[in-house]
Amino acid sequence: MNEQTRYRVTGSLFLLAVAVITLPMLFDGDGVPSVELEPIDSDFRPPKVQRLEDVAPASDFKERVAELRAQIDDDGFHRDTQTRIGEPVLSTPDEFTEVWAIQLASFAEEGNARALRDQLRQDGYEAFLTSYKPTGSQVLNRVAVGPVLNPTRALRLQDELSSRYEVQARVMEFGN
Repeated sequence: MNEQTRYRVTGSLFLLAVAVITLPMLFDGDGVPSVELEPIDSDFRPPKVQRLEDVAPASDFKERVAELRAQIDDDGFHRDTQTRIGEPVLSTPDEFTEVWAIQLASFAEEGNARALRDQLRQDGYEAFLTSYKPTGSQVLNRVAVGPVLNPTRALRLQDELSSRYEVQARVMEFGN
């Protein structure tokens, strides 16, 4: 055997002997103090739980949810405004209108509406879509720009959009 191999074998035997001697001392458990637990009281009772009606204030939440569900059809459109819940409501303006929007077009195909909206946004306008269901099942996707807080500005914007995009833009009331 050459000298390097002999040193390796000797070193391995030494480490093995040290492990055989010390490992049983480490794992015999003499060095770990035992913990004594108190016995469980046999008269233990969980704390008394109060009824929800006693703790929480009275609420008309169920009635409001039922009322809201009665106002919405199966497709998520409000029965009065025919607009999808959560989207801006565009309606005919009156003397009480405070916020306006300019509707450029309505599309049956949502892709066409998105294309016009994206073009308007690319041109720097605040454009948005709103879904409208004027008849029983057909959904129209309206493209509009707004909101506008000044009626004079709304009329100027209507003229600008009508001529720029060659559409019959309409000034509408912007609501929710």
